[in-house]
Amino acid sequence: MKREKRRLGDILIQAGIITPDQIAVAIEAQKKTKERLGKTLIRLGFIDEEKLIKTLAHQLNINSINLKEEKIEPALAKLIPDKVARRHMVVPLAKMGQVLMVAMADPLNIFALDDLSFKTGLEVEPVIASEQDIQQTLDKLYESTFMDKIETAPEDLQVFADEEEQPPGGEEGQEVDEGPIGQLVNLIISEAINDRCSDIHIEPDEKALRIRYRIDGILKETSSLGARFAAPVISRIKIMSKMDIAEKRFPQDGRFKFVLGNKVIDARVSSFPTIYGENVVIRILDQTSIVIPLESLGLIPRDLEKVRYLIEKPYGFILVTGPTGSGKTTTLYAVLNTINSTEKHIVTLEDPVEYRLDLIRQCQINLKAGLTFAVGLRSILRQDPDGIMVGEIRDFETAEIAVQSALTGHLVLSTLHTNDAPSSLIRLADMGVDAFLISSSVEGVIAQRLVRIICSRCKEAYPATAEELQVLGLPLAKEVILHRGKGCPFCKGTGYKGRLGIFEVLIVDAELKEMIMQKATQKQIEDYARLKQGMKSLREDGIGKVLKGQTTVEELNRVTPKEVRLV
Repeated sequence: MKREKRRLGDILIQAGIITPDQIAVAIEAQKKTKERLGKTLIRLGFIDEEKLIKTLAHQLNINSINLKEEKIEPALAKLIPDKVARRHMVVPLAKMGQVLMVAMADPLNIFALDDLSFKTGLEVEPVIASEQDIQQTLDKLYESTFMDKIETAPEDLQVFADEEEQPPGGEEGQEVDEGPIGQLVNLIISEAINDRCSDIHIEPDEKALRIRYRIDGILKETSSLGARFAAPVISRIKIMSKMDIAEKRFPQDGRFKFVLGNKVIDARVSSFPTIYGENVVIRILDQTSIVIPLESLGLIPRDLEKVRYLIEKPYGFILVTGPTGSGKTTTLYAVLNTINSTEKHIVTLEDPVEYRLDLIRQCQINLKAGLTFAVGLRSILRQDPDGIMVGEIRDFETAEIAVQSALTGHLVLSTLHTNDAPSSLIRLADMGVDAFLISSSVEGVIAQRLVRIICSRCKEAYPATAEELQVLGLPLAKEVILHRGKGCPFCKGTGYKGRLGIFEVLIVDAELKEMIMQKATQKQIEDYARLKQGMKSLREDGIGKVLKGQTTVEELNRVTPKEVRLV
């Protein structure tokens, strides 16, 4: 059914309710707030909501409704997902054959009506209602459906206090008592695990408690609860994490563990005070998902050969670099797992220790006790190590000790937060490490990002567009077949399932060591690595994975800058 597009301003002017000057003022104000024009008109006092609703109902020949007097069947919530209903501000009222009646704050939103019709497969008939009433009804409707899920929540999920945090005399692994709010929190956690979530965001807002999951590096809003749930849910998580529930004005960190099926999973918890209450993020650490073979990281054969060459050295400093969430820890653990053996003594300094590895001696940083990376690294050298892993180089003192450790016959692994491999060498110099120490100790740098993998179950081929060919640096006349995911239940409609790395591997050879001594610029180092060593940049490696059908151009553009000089 084709809908006639009409503008709110024209309707109100035609009805004699608003003047053109008032509409002009409202439109200017709307550009700053990005809110609906009707809401802006009400906020500016040009019209009240009741009059706006009556005028629209009369002019559009549709009904208005008082949602406070209506009883909404919870089963209707299954027709429209929570996030879709909140995005378009619609409440499902009734289903009559192939017609779905919905209450809307903005019945002129043709895009919303078409989107609802497409998602439900039904003809959508709107009625108009107060935006405040719609918000309150959505909170009750979708809160009830979320709470109903507790009835079917997995019974095999058990939450335990961390054994390291047990009070004296407490049994190791003692199960935490459950209650209605505890069951709700358990449901949130179990759903996150089933969706392969890495982080759970619990975000109190003015009118709701928003739940978001980070899946394959992308945050997705899953549901929201009424604002009244914010305090008990957050308090429950803080109790589980051994945090002070009375302290709400200062950030806190905690942890707990839980069992789902046969898997024991650790959770790291961080709270942060905001104007609407404490924001809580739960980092999920699945022991079974981190230690993967070096060959499975996504390195192309030539780069894999370079990495093997680096880690087979008995000494030297190897850096893994990239932003937070780029998979550096996974790469470090893959390297440690490769070199680990009964003939080697390997010690790590981590903040925090995210995963436990057999044979490897792992130590967690404890700032309150004075155990910093620098202090711990000095002590490690007296432990007769063959290999050392330092979670992160954060300051000059740590960098200097790490460099000196590499010079005294130890293999040292660590991470830096830089954008690419060549800039890591400049970063060490900026920290104050002498050029001769950098050139003598650093053997190589691995820069990386993570891109999402196209879902194998809904993967489809299509001819590349001219714009995509330009992005990939290919001739516009060339016929190239790319791949994308259509979206299916397996990938929850995203078109992606899982992630792999794109890499840039820099070997610090004799000539490059001399360039570092001469204080070469980042561009000079990059030019040498690309022209003399054949180093592929992050983007070039990503382009190769796009052409192999592993990921998409959109993902490539998301994690790497578009501007690049191709050779």
